[in-house]
This record gives sequence, C-alpha cells and structure tokens, in this order.
Amino acid sequence: MSAAMALSRRDERREAILDVARECFLADGYGATSMSTIAARLGGSKGTLYNYFRSKEDLFAAMIQRQCGEVQASLFDVGAAGGEPRARLTRFARSFLQALMDPQALGIHRLIVGEGDRFPELGRVFFESGPQPVMDRVGAYLGELMDQGVLRRADPAIAAQQFKGLALSGAYWHVMWGVMDAPSPAEIEEQADQTVEAFLRAYAP
Repeated sequence: MSAAMALSRRDERREAILDVARECFLADGYGATSMSTIAARLGGSKGTLYNYFRSKEDLFAAMIQRQCGEVQASLFDVGAAGGEPRARLTRFARSFLQALMDPQALGIHRLIVGEGDRFPELGRVFFESGPQPVMDRVGAYLGELMDQGVLRRADPAIAAQQFKGLALSGAYWHVMWGVMDAPSPAEIEEQADQTVEAFLRAYAP
C-alpha cells in the first residue's frame, strides 16, 4: 500500500470516528459519553481510538472544530461573494440563520450550554472554533464598509456582535428552546431582510 493510500485510509477512519463521536455526544451528552462507548459504536477497540485521539477532550475538540469549520465554509462561501453591501449582508444573514438552525448545529449549541457548568472547557473550544473566527471575519468586513463611508465609524467588533444579535432575534431562540419548528426558507429570508434593514439604519453614516 502506498503512503498516499495509507494516509487516505487514515483520514477516512478519522472522519468515521468523528461522525460516530458526534452521534454519541449529541445523543448522550458529553459527561455520559466515554471513549469506550464510542469505540463500541465503531466496532473497534479503545486502543485504536487512542491512536487517533489522546483523550475524550481531544476527540470532542476535533469534532467541534470540524463542525464549526463546515459552518464557516458555508457562511463565507456565500458571504464573500461580490455585490453591493446590502446584498452581501443579506446573503450572509440568511446563510448564518440556515447554518445555525441545522439540527446538528442546534444540538451542539444545546450541548455546550447544558454541560458548560460541569465542563467549562467545552465553551472555550466551541467559542474559539466557531463564534470567534466568524465574528472576526464579519467585523473585518464591516470595518471595510466603515472605511469606505458606507457605515458610520464605530467599533467593528461591536458592530459584528450587534449584527449577529439582530439575526438571532427572531425565530432562532424559539427553535433553540423547542417552542417552534424551524422556519421556512421564506421566513428565514424575511428575517435576513429585517436584520439588514435594521442594521443599516443603525449604522447609517
């Protein structure tokens, strides 16, 4: 077997481990999930699992990083597209809401919140892998718009947080709390439009 094929198989095995780990963490929670549980679900030995990840904490971090990386890729594939600022911001808000209301994304958010007191490291891993880099990139774009005079001058990092808050101010929290089903594409589109309208009014030069 060539080195490239061996690496490919190792990568495939690693991805399979992360898939199973995500299922276990979301179904049973972080505290109740063990490396033995994940190994049994995989059908292999715990020793094999440790060849890929040194601990449950490392495995969880890798799972979160992969999940957040997938979300970021979908966000910035849309958000980085050309066009005038209103259209770009609207596309980003829509993609942001769609990504966060994916069942797996909701499950991970609930997991972080639900077990954060007992395992505070979960919040740090999640924040550094997901919210922080997303807000950094949104803030950088908003800073460009401020430099261009499209938006009034302010702290781009705060503006990015306020943009996110507006996007999540509608159906998202109701879905998170389980009091309503996920909104339709038309409802997400309306929320994205309202988000950008309010944001541009607030930051009008």
